[in-house]
Amino acid sequence: MKLMKIITKFILNLTSVGSIVLIATLNASQFAVMGVPPNVTDIPPTRSGGPRFIQPREDIDYRPPTQPGRPVRGGCASISQLGLTALMPTNKMGRTVSDYPTFFFYLPKTEAESAEFILKDPSGKQIYKQDVTISNLSGVIGVNIPANQNLPPLEVGNSYTWDFTVICDSQDRSSDQIERGTVKRVEISADIRSKLEQADPRQKTVIYAENGIWQDALSTLAAARQANPNDAELAADWESLLDAVTLGKIAKEPIVPTQPQP
Repeated sequence: MKLMKIITKFILNLTSVGSIVLIATLNASQFAVMGVPPNVTDIPPTRSGGPRFIQPREDIDYRPPTQPGRPVRGGCASISQLGLTALMPTNKMGRTVSDYPTFFFYLPKTEAESAEFILKDPSGKQIYKQDVTISNLSGVIGVNIPANQNLPPLEVGNSYTWDFTVICDSQDRSSDQIERGTVKRVEISADIRSKLEQADPRQKTVIYAENGIWQDALSTLAAARQANPNDAELAADWESLLDAVTLGKIAKEPIVPTQPQP
């Protein structure tokens, strides 16, 4: 009888060890089948250590305005494999906490000489227009809305549409290349504002990104990169942020200054 108890205990211990080994070999999908939640989140992965942009649920469900066609012909043909691209989430919806935000676009090398940026209020009325000289430019450009143009600041809670157009032929605008999107002015909590006041540019980018404030995350990081073009950590952050919205292919492109037309 004593021998039988020893054998039974040995078999139970062996079974426990086997169970542990089996559990250790299960992957996340197998846990899901078993009804055991894996230790993961639904946050899209980005490069290690970089800012992780988390788009708010209501923005993910947002349907973008009709996107005009982008015909390419004649002297406006791009010699780059990348076309005109707004640096925005896939559905072209971004949030800002700024009175006068900055917008960024990738501009391929073309023979076009000018572009225009138009901002419209929630009713569709044009409230701002900026003509931009782009002769011989290629790379990421920023278009900022200046505070000194008798334009009231964006209102919290309102969504504004914008168009950025590369003018291929000023006499025939049917060949224009156009990007269109929406920006929504939002308010941030006192807690987030306090964190931003104590943060450096890299930390601010992370705070904005993790709270779904795309425009300010991008413009803060772009300004830091322009001020420190040889900073490898900022370059890695830039790549991580763009990669989060499937724009990693643009991350290596230079940020180039533009000149508004008088």
